[in-house]
Amino acid sequence: MSNHDEELTPTPGQRAINLFRRTDVQRALLFTILWTAVFVILGLYFYPKWMPEVMSVDMKSMERIMIGFTIISAPIAGLVLGIATQAITNRHKGDTPPPDGPAVRTNGPIVAVWTVVSGIFCLIAIVWGIVEVNTMANAATTEAGTAVHVQVIGSQWVWSFKYPDQGVESDKLMLPINRPVVFDVISEDVNHSFWPVQLGVKVDANRLQTTVIHTVPTKLGNIDVKCAELCGLYHAYMETSGKVMTTDDFNNWITTNGGHVA
Repeated sequence: MSNHDEELTPTPGQRAINLFRRTDVQRALLFTILWTAVFVILGLYFYPKWMPEVMSVDMKSMERIMIGFTIISAPIAGLVLGIATQAITNRHKGDTPPPDGPAVRTNGPIVAVWTVVSGIFCLIAIVWGIVEVNTMANAATTEAGTAVHVQVIGSQWVWSFKYPDQGVESDKLMLPINRPVVFDVISEDVNHSFWPVQLGVKVDANRLQTTVIHTVPTKLGNIDVKCAELCGLYHAYMETSGKVMTTDDFNNWITTNGGHVA
């Protein structure tokens, strides 16, 4: 290569500057900003309204994770949709072939920025998830001594709940507010999945093996209990209801059903 060719070869910084001077790239960046703003607004204001009611510490953690991950992923989704929107709205006119797009794959600075930013987003997501899981696990271990124990039995296609400490069995999930709950979950036949929606926990119900989950109900109200594992013909109808009650109401429910307050 001659000295003249070397002088004409743009540096990585010049290539990046030339890239961002292109009209189509500027339009794509504008669309990227707009789409990113849309996802941030959805995550902050609309997703909490569309999610199930928050009635436990675990559901609150799920809400934080959904909002946080939406905001973290918003720039990446915005960039992809920004480029797509630019491509859809920028129609070439005339008989001449359209110009070539910018060479992103061979642009060192762009590739470096994309790789570093994506890596940072992934690292934040992983660390955040691990911290949330450990926080919930530690809280459950600390408060296990005062917990209400509930044996959850799944069978085609009903749920039943036993309270061994209180000597009560029910087809409704009744829980006291602000008291830890330990669910011992098992199946009598095929695999099911125990999902009390508003409590933000879900775990498989397996035959011959008990799975355990914990939570702490923090708000009074009704609970929807569903099966989240395809378990046969009437899987969609395998659901029941429940309620988070005051401590006095829970104790009254226990004694009314022939049990004893523990």
